[in-house]
Amino acid sequence: MKIEVLYSEAANLYGDLFNIKYLEQTLPEAQVICTCLNDTPAFVREKVDLIYMGPMMERFQEVVIEKLKPYKEKIKELIEEDTVFLITGNALEIFGSKIDGTEALGIFETTAKRDFSKHHNSCFIGKFEDMYIVGFKSQFGQSFNNSHPFIKVVNGYGINKEDEFEGIRYRNFFGTYLIGPLLVYNPPFTEYLLKVLGQDAEIAYKDSVYKAYEIRKEEYLGYTEKFRG
Repeated sequence: MKIEVLYSEAANLYGDLFNIKYLEQTLPEAQVICTCLNDTPAFVREKVDLIYMGPMMERFQEVVIEKLKPYKEKIKELIEEDTVFLITGNALEIFGSKIDGTEALGIFETTAKRDFSKHHNSCFIGKFEDMYIVGFKSQFGQSFNNSHPFIKVVNGYGINKEDEFEGIRYRNFFGTYLIGPLLVYNPPFTEYLLKVLGQDAEIAYKDSVYKAYEIRKEEYLGYTEKFRG
């Protein structure tokens, strides 16, 4: 199996690369390809099973958009062919149509708006299919006009503060504002993702990550107010 990590020298806030390190521990035979900003993405020339990109400082978003624009049609093709994408934090805004009026990739119709006067921080819990997903948010932007919702909000903010859904899910594209080691925090979702990837493997440190997940899930379910930063 091949995993491509896009632009980790820029897109690596909040320890999100531990999503990949965790997959490496779960799938030690997987090949991880790290694509730098000046590289041609591996997905252009060869089959890649999972494409990952994490959050970045806002000033890097336009850089990444320009780097990926030549491959926009290829990205669309891969999504329609059910290649798995895992996109975390504000990286999901890059796949929308605009960020504060700046043209993004236009893969999805979402538009993102930033407010640098308020940095939103919160804990989050929601439902995806039959599982809870927990995580953290830390962002200046919100996205609107989303036709492909991912996670139903239980406690916390959605893709914007008025939306009852968080993230973008279309076919095997999973994009979420949630940050940090999402796959470590959410073993049920990690197992789900492995099945989508056709991998029959037990997740690393299964007992420990499930124990931590259950504690965090019960704590977040107990919240009655939304957390604002």
